[in-house]
Amino acid sequence: MLHCADSTGHQGKDGETVVGGVEGLILPGSRDPSALSPVRGADGRHYFVYKAFLAVSSAVAPYATVSIVRPKSAKLFYGSATEVGDLSSSHQGRALVAASKRQVRLAVCGPNFTGYVGGIIVAKPTSVTFAVSSPHRMIKRVTISIGTD
Repeated sequence: MLHCADSTGHQGKDGETVVGGVEGLILPGSRDPSALSPVRGADGRHYFVYKAFLAVSSAVAPYATVSIVRPKSAKLFYGSATEVGDLSSSHQGRALVAASKRQVRLAVCGPNFTGYVGGIIVAKPTSVTFAVSSPHRMIKRVTISIGTD
């Protein structure tokens, strides 16, 4: 679970699509392969990182959980800006791949949207299906293309 101290602070809604109380999953540039940054995992395999800033609405307090439904190889990495920066720069991103998970819980911290830095790691350009849930709302699903047309 991410805590308020991990967030980049509060902001208003940016006009992006909100899914289950979270904005930032549906981004116009996600289909562009040039938006992917290559990294190598500790296992020597190649991965791609798509940076995606997520913001959670106060309407889903106390938190929202973002999970990857498919593909199984996709993962999420979110944390404080310092933590994500340190993981990204250590050993060409190997630590970032190792620290990534299938789901992240985003804490709501105040009356506006609370923002978190991070992104999605995929083994190749693909479509990724997310499930977004919170204690008081039904699960919402969305599928986006990452690096593919």
